[in-house]
Amino acid sequence: MRKNDSIKANDSIKACGRTIAYEIIYSKRRKSAAIVVRPDMKVEFRAPPGLDPETIRTMVRKKAGWVLKKLDGFEGKRNLNPEKRYVDGEKFLYLGEEYPLKLTFGGRVFSAGLEGPVLEVVIPEKVPELLGPAPVKEAVWQWYLGCADKKVGELVEAYSDKMGISPPSYRVKYQKRRWGSCSADNVLRINFQLMMAPPEQLEYVVVHELCHVKEKNHSKNFWALVEELMPDYRTHREGLKKDGWKYAL
Repeated sequence: MRKNDSIKANDSIKACGRTIAYEIIYSKRRKSAAIVVRPDMKVEFRAPPGLDPETIRTMVRKKAGWVLKKLDGFEGKRNLNPEKRYVDGEKFLYLGEEYPLKLTFGGRVFSAGLEGPVLEVVIPEKVPELLGPAPVKEAVWQWYLGCADKKVGELVEAYSDKMGISPPSYRVKYQKRRWGSCSADNVLRINFQLMMAPPEQLEYVVVHELCHVKEKNHSKNFWALVEELMPDYRTHREGLKKDGWKYAL
């Protein structure tokens, strides 16, 4: 989305004895309003231009029960998946499978990679054993980024060929709120944490964003193109919605 395509504002309402804070995102591309509750506990009200704040408050109040239910659900899942500590034995997902972290001293530089049934981080011998988690985290993130860059590149190449288009540029990166996006100039951005998901879910996100090269909105033509390329995309989309909270580093 171009910088001038959206305007943001913050507001809140009281409902069911609680306060619901939300961000209003006005977009020239949007024809109708929608409320989105994100796994990071953020509530967004996506609105077409001209929709006044009081009308938006009324719409949020009508959906307050649903919004609070979604927030409570995400809060419960966050408690099940605490923040990573990057310590020996901690479990990490890779392509849908769990691997315990193994810290090994003996290398020249920090590095990470799969070694049989474990995700091993090699730590330089000169580093004291009582080191903090930051360099281990950096090694793990760089490994996931490298894996994602290779896999996303393969998928972009393969599906671009099926679509009869030149492979667009892409970036793999950390995105707090999105699994993927396609800019107005057709640069794809894919969240590298999708390497934690089953491969079909990563594939779905790449297909989804690639289809935006041809169809910039979520029209019937867009979803028809997604289905043509990936007939079972609904299964993987629902899997991502259900389990996406697990894919956090």
